Amino acid sequence: MTDRELINWCEEETQHHTYIKFPEELFISLNLHQAKLIAQKFGSHTLIMLPEKEIIFFNWLKEEDPEVWNDLWGENAIDEPYTVAVGFLPELIEKKRGFPICDLLKCDNYYFSKLHIITPESEMMLDSVKERFMAHQPLTIGQLLVLEISVAPIDIWRFTFNHNLKLEDSKNAVKGLVEDKVLIHLNTAEQLASFVELPE
Repeated sequence: MTDRELINWCEEETQHHTYIKFPEELFISLNLHQAKLIAQKFGSHTLIMLPEKEIIFFNWLKEEDPEVWNDLWGENAIDEPYTVAVGFLPELIEKKRGFPICDLLKCDNYYFSKLHIITPESEMMLDSVKERFMAHQPLTIGQLLVLEISVAPIDIWRFTFNHNLKLEDSKNAVKGLVEDKVLIHLNTAEQLASFVELPE
């Protein structure tokens, strides 16, 4: 599908539905250029349904941490709560982290970027972790988290889900990293605001 055909298809969707729902095969075929094009064309006031892989993740979150799920989607969420601003589309395509959990209001946030590992202790640990990773040596949960954060921003729930870990173990790893002055943990949406790029 050409860029023009893709835009036309999206326009058709918005005329007949309250949100755009990409068929899975179409969503998988999107590239970053097309995702940005759609986001720019339709702005943040148009909604899209999350793709299947994201729905699987958030259904897992609902089971593992219902308080966080409710903070995101609302305790009285409709049958299909998983609609977000189309501006998030570039974050949802392949090789991206997915929809970020970074603005919780009732629960503590656990969202981290490279800017949260800037102490001398964190630089030393990151160098050590990279050496272990390149040597195919096993990593602790904390070491793996630091490595993930150094690659791209990630929240603790996505990290836990991606690596099939226990949420409690992941949070304990964060606690240990903070105590060791390796990681800075800003747990409110207000504190995180300047570290997160969200669609306008």
